Amino acid sequence: MSSFWAQKAIDFEPTMKVWEEIFFKIPELGFKEVLTRKKVLELAHTFNLKITQDYGINGFSITIGEGYPHIGLMAEMDALVVPDHPNASEIDHAAHACGHHLQTVILLSTLSLYDKYRNRSLKGSVTFYFVAAEEYVDLQYRRSLKEKGSIKLFSGKQNLILEEAFKDIDVILSCHTMGKTSHPMIELNSKLSGFIHKTITFNGKSSHAAVAPHLGVNALNAMVLTQNAIALLRETFQEKDMIRVHLMNSLGGQSINAVPSKTILEGYVRSINPESLKRVNEAIDQAAIHCSQALGATCDIHDEPGYLPLIQSESLNEVLRPHALELVSQEGILDHQAGFASGDIGDVSLFIPTIQFGFSGCKGLVHGSDFYMDKSQEALVNPVILYLESIDDLLSNPVKVVEIKKSFVPTMNLVEYKKLHHID
Repeated sequence: MSSFWAQKAIDFEPTMKVWEEIFFKIPELGFKEVLTRKKVLELAHTFNLKITQDYGINGFSITIGEGYPHIGLMAEMDALVVPDHPNASEIDHAAHACGHHLQTVILLSTLSLYDKYRNRSLKGSVTFYFVAAEEYVDLQYRRSLKEKGSIKLFSGKQNLILEEAFKDIDVILSCHTMGKTSHPMIELNSKLSGFIHKTITFNGKSSHAAVAPHLGVNALNAMVLTQNAIALLRETFQEKDMIRVHLMNSLGGQSINAVPSKTILEGYVRSINPESLKRVNEAIDQAAIHCSQALGATCDIHDEPGYLPLIQSESLNEVLRPHALELVSQEGILDHQAGFASGDIGDVSLFIPTIQFGFSGCKGLVHGSDFYMDKSQEALVNPVILYLESIDDLLSNPVKVVEIKKSFVPTMNLVEYKKLHHID
């Protein structure tokens, strides 16, 4: 690696490692990233950089340069709940077991180096977005924020879409850990699934469980029958659609000595195919309704659209490819993988040419208690180099941005997006 940016990033590696330790130790759940935000801005201020746009609890952005093309880079700041992680917060068991703190360090490092060493003769602008609440967790708290009007949707990027925070952006670049790999790797053109969050409440009738169970209507039995019906539906799932249905019993009854009058089944329906996601979700609804009726119970179904499938811009990924090859060679490129995981970056990809490249350098299970950064060269330095070289590539060749945008067909407009989420 002999490029200008490669050397600058390598020289900056000791600072990146210090920052990684700092952010790893302050995990915070979505819309609660108070310390993370404070530390990012504190470090940015040492480079005389300040917020350009403040989105409140949804995050903030810093813009460098002006004019066309306008490139957006994005990092997620939040952690998730992993109680047995050694670094879990005592407050709410938050832990950085998904590597979002790495994204924060990568973006902050890219911002610092780009501001200091960029070629000021190049026209164009770069906006660095530090965004809240990617993980779809802590929903009770988020519902309280929604009721108060603090947010409209449950993720940071979704709310920024509603605020039209990306309306002037031509392309979006982001990254995410790949977890543990056997050798240095970069992932391009991957797909993520979309999901619907379901809450099915089964309603029965309470009675004495020993003396008069015949006078009650068992809501737990209705839920169990529904779970069996869903299991029998699985043979209709096609592998190409990458369907996952994972549910949990979040309320099993009221008393051991009473026939359960209310139970709740809650979880996700996922698919990489939006049409198959809709079809499977409707089949589960029908199973719940009719299984309940068969036992004399009723059910209430509440669906919340989660995240939509990530469809990456292949032409934008091709801008990254030669730089990725320099970093990890052909054997290190993982291309066109489809995954069951989801992210709100998928919603962004509806509107703007978007990518999310993957990087190696971590160990343990993603979302697990043993997740850590392992190799800073792969998990910090390589992504920073890839960002900086790709920025220069795009700003030096604005015709590439024009071609990328020409090849992009938006999946949805803002009016349709609001309608999907029942927002006036």
